[in-house]
Amino acid sequence: MKKIRKLLKISAALTASALLTGCVPHTELNEKAIVMAIGIDYEEEKFNITFQYYNPTGLGGRTLVDNSQPNVLTAKGTGENVYGALEDASFRCGRELMLGVTQIIVIGEDAAKYSVDRVIDFTKSFFQSHPDMLITVAEGKACDLMQVKFSEGTVSTQKLKFMLTNAEKSGIVSLPSALDLFIALQTKQKSACLPRLRLIDDGKSDASQDGKTIEIAGGVLIKDGKAVDETDIEVMSGLEILCCITQTGTVTVDYNEEKISVGLVDIKTKIKPSMENERLVLDVNLTSAGRYLIDPYGSYVDNDNKEIEKLCGEQLISRMEKAIKETVLKHGTDVFILEKTIRHYDYKLWKSIEDDFEEYLKNAEFRIDTSIDIDKLILTK
Repeated sequence: MKKIRKLLKISAALTASALLTGCVPHTELNEKAIVMAIGIDYEEEKFNITFQYYNPTGLGGRTLVDNSQPNVLTAKGTGENVYGALEDASFRCGRELMLGVTQIIVIGEDAAKYSVDRVIDFTKSFFQSHPDMLITVAEGKACDLMQVKFSEGTVSTQKLKFMLTNAEKSGIVSLPSALDLFIALQTKQKSACLPRLRLIDDGKSDASQDGKTIEIAGGVLIKDGKAVDETDIEVMSGLEILCCITQTGTVTVDYNEEKISVGLVDIKTKIKPSMENERLVLDVNLTSAGRYLIDPYGSYVDNDNKEIEKLCGEQLISRMEKAIKETVLKHGTDVFILEKTIRHYDYKLWKSIEDDFEEYLKNAEFRIDTSIDIDKLILTK
């Protein structure tokens, strides 16, 4: 009896396995559009989508991605909303969309002015989307940037992603992900500052098949979920420091008729809010270690160190003050989410200014203090 029961169990398990393998739906990889980057434009009250996706044919190669072949194709679609435009593009290219590895979303200039909130709304409900996608804005149309086929990297999108992430690590631009943007758009001011990309079409670039290239031109300021102004690179750098996103950066100062470059490490920024004479006051404290990147004198004395630390601090303050002036004081935006900071430090203070928060921001006083400690022994003689 025991043997019979054992045989029955084995038979039942094998039957179940056979049934399961026959019921699981699957799609061949070459039937999918593995989307790497999406460009979103808005024209004549419709959304136009252009996306780059893997070319999985691998002609001449043994693997899915063959470096000897063009690995990126493009597809286009139109719809009343972004989701509908993506479905249209999927129908036109004849492949099922896969957004699980999408790295970048580029929003066209007119689409950003219309509504950044509506543009990225599809990612909230599209189950394959992930929160690490980088969000940028194009000067002009996003579809023009999607047509650039970079020859560097396994796929074209890698070149653009490397350029953006390297700029963030260097303290040049603030680079929000889809999740960061979602959080920013839930605040009272619905503010953010997205990197602005510019197409260079002079035929001189060796990085792409047609001589085109893309550069970071600055940022686009978002308020109430829409683009309201453009910012330059210096403002983007100042915002990144104020948001305490970057931990590294470079400062070059004039000292004794020489250009002294200092690498900043372990940058930390703290903001403390308070009210003085019915005015919102924000005390900003920045600390950082520093290392000399060039030593024209052969050695430094302590007095040189203190003076250069002061000059570095002044330059960082200048960047932050410009960023504050061009974003908070000019437009009343909350690009480094002061709402969260004020709520955290003093909830009672936040409730007292919540209804007129924009006016308080426009008239706020920022008091910035820096403390930079340069280690003169590192990278010096």
